[in-house]
Amino acid sequence: MKRIIAFILIAAMVMILAGCSAETYKRGIFNLVEKNYDTIVTACEQKDREALLAIDGITEVKIVAGYVLVYCTGTGIVTSSQDYGFYYSQKNTPVTVDCNLDIECYAANLSPEGKGYQCTAHHNYFYTEHIKGNIYFYSNAY
Repeated sequence: MKRIIAFILIAAMVMILAGCSAETYKRGIFNLVEKNYDTIVTACEQKDREALLAIDGITEVKIVAGYVLVYCTGTGIVTSSQDYGFYYSQKNTPVTVDCNLDIECYAANLSPEGKGYQCTAHHNYFYTEHIKGNIYFYSNAY
């Protein structure tokens, strides 16, 4: 009986983890931006943190040097964490965002990867991809 329960618990964990892939988070953020695009752009242009935080799915907002950084979700614990969100770039240029929601390096440090750009520093991996207008998706693993 204990083996059956253990098997069921392990199978459930595998299904849960498989359903929460990076691609799933990315699709969710692209959908969030598409669904709320006009509200997000207006709030970003006006630097209105409260309007952004009122959108379901947005957890944290930080405004840094002409960029509005929006944290949506994350997984893992300290030595193996991944953050997902998006940012608004006034100059419509991609940048990297560190785990403290700060601008870490600019487009010159990014190299093409898939449909976007990536940057690796030490044990950290960053990926960004254009969503729409001046809005970019980001994924940061550290």
